[in-house]
Amino acid sequence: MTAEIWLAFAATAFVLVLLPSPLACLTASFSLQRGRRTAVATVPGLAAGLSVALIAAIVPLALAALYLPGLLETISWAGIAYLMLYVLWSYQDPRISGPIADNDNLPECRTARIFGCLFGKSAFGTRYPVVLAAVAAQFIDPGLPLLPQLLEMQATFLVCTVLAAGVHVFFPRRVLGRKRRAAALNPASRKPQTRFISRRAVTAGYRRIAA
Repeated sequence: MTAEIWLAFAATAFVLVLLPSPLACLTASFSLQRGRRTAVATVPGLAAGLSVALIAAIVPLALAALYLPGLLETISWAGIAYLMLYVLWSYQDPRISGPIADNDNLPECRTARIFGCLFGKSAFGTRYPVVLAAVAAQFIDPGLPLLPQLLEMQATFLVCTVLAAGVHVFFPRRVLGRKRRAAALNPASRKPQTRFISRRAVTAGYRRIAA
């Protein structure tokens, strides 16, 4: 890779992991509810899992570059279209845009189980190898030795994943705060009739208790 291509790949990888996603929300939720110390499990789990997903993505691309170089160009164009859709899906996913409470239950408590949870969801999820293949297809050059390119991509992506996951850990409300604001701006909560009925219901309840 040239310096320009490497910088472009690193920036793309960083932004990709930084985008809102179920993994980003899970990492931020662990940090917000159980403290930033969960980074010792969430960040390595996410980085290791996405690295496995990247390997699963680039192996077919490497085979295509070796034996069907023309197919790689077609995959690259299709990958651009998929990346555009992926960005839109990232902000429209109901798991991202839906409201969340501070006391939402998290799937695991122990450090090893938290690591396994993040690793499993990132390594074996179907969406991540596909989007990583779409990204890698933009940067693989069939005219250059493939192994150095793939190793460089893998190392760069690992570092970028750790940095982006660190953002989710240290600034969890960047992901989760948006969902809480959306829940707070529910139009029903601003209707005077709704507030009046709620107050009457509470008053009636207190009267029954007092009686």
